[in-house]
Amino acid sequence: MSTLNCISRILVAVIFLLWLPQSHAQSAKPGGVEITVTGLGSILAGDVSAARDKAIDDAMRKAVQQALGTNIKSETLVKNYQLVEDRILSWSSGYVTKYDIVREGAGKYDTYEVEMRALVNLSDLKNDDNALAELLDKENPRVMVMIAEQNIGDVDRLRYFEVDMTSAETAIIDAFRSKGFEVIDPGQAKANQDRDAILAALEGDAKQAAAIAAAQQAELIVTGKAAAKVATGFNLGGMKSCQANITVRVVRAGDARIVATASEHAAHPHIDEMTGGTMAIEKAAKKSGETIIGKVVAEAQKNFYNENSITVQVRGHKDYAELQKFISTMKHYLRGVKNVYERSNSGGFAVLDVKILGTAPQLARELSHKNLEIFTVQVLNVAANRVDIKLAQPAPPAEEMNAEPDSSGN
Repeated sequence: MSTLNCISRILVAVIFLLWLPQSHAQSAKPGGVEITVTGLGSILAGDVSAARDKAIDDAMRKAVQQALGTNIKSETLVKNYQLVEDRILSWSSGYVTKYDIVREGAGKYDTYEVEMRALVNLSDLKNDDNALAELLDKENPRVMVMIAEQNIGDVDRLRYFEVDMTSAETAIIDAFRSKGFEVIDPGQAKANQDRDAILAALEGDAKQAAAIAAAQQAELIVTGKAAAKVATGFNLGGMKSCQANITVRVVRAGDARIVATASEHAAHPHIDEMTGGTMAIEKAAKKSGETIIGKVVAEAQKNFYNENSITVQVRGHKDYAELQKFISTMKHYLRGVKNVYERSNSGGFAVLDVKILGTAPQLARELSHKNLEIFTVQVLNVAANRVDIKLAQPAPPAEEMNAEPDSSGN
């Protein structure tokens, strides 16, 4: 064998080894990770285009799961040959910066398959404005902020109703708006809501806070208290050490659940204690705003990757047995439903806690359009984390209604 042939073979081998890592299903790329996956979409009513879109979303979700390297188990269970909707889809497009379709076509059991090579960007969601914007596009939660404030020298708890907006409210509202959240003016609630209810919400009553938020069409409400005082024992050359503390909580309007809390402290020296107190409160409020925004985003992300809790208020069932039959029907017929818990049932009105891989609007669509055999469901109201429904027995078939009595007279 000639020396030239040996060198040629060695070069071919080297080139092959250099190329080999690039053909692996997951390889490092500048700015992200490249992963090859296959996505599936159900073909419903012959709509291949919609199935292709779902397959692309499914492939994106799988690519993000692999890139994250977590132990999250796929929840794309196949029931009646329909793929379960997965909330992770809502996040995937925010992480996939580029993708190429390698192969696509019809799959088994009326599904459409898409093999995709995706470039996944794993930047931290909390600090990624683009990813946060993706969250806001999907959820778009409207936020309301109500913070009672007691500055140095203030003693009247009803002073809260005399100002349009407190310093703490302004700072927290600015924090939410800077991240793209839609914020509702708290002045509307002050003018329209019962004062005792507002004071109870400010003191930490989550149910009252949720009711106020719902009345103002907000999905989240931030409530709490801020207070400032002058610290003694400091020699600041004539300046006063103004100290502020703030405690806040974020409550979901749909089910009155607390999704985030924060307690912050700040200080500001000033010759005038009222001005110093205001500036200390603003600093503490700004810190608390950043903290709860991070927690709200983290909570939303967790809900997308895990089952979510939706409150379903049910009316129209005849008795307890019928309610239990409806609960069983939901578990077996609705896509994404993992479990249903009965929270209360009295006077023909029941409250259910539904664990689902999906959103309240998705659940409402399932209830509206799915054939549940013995039940007809009317969706009355849909909120961010709540669905109100009314049950009815379907009308008997027309042939039964129009059936003539037999000639015997029976």
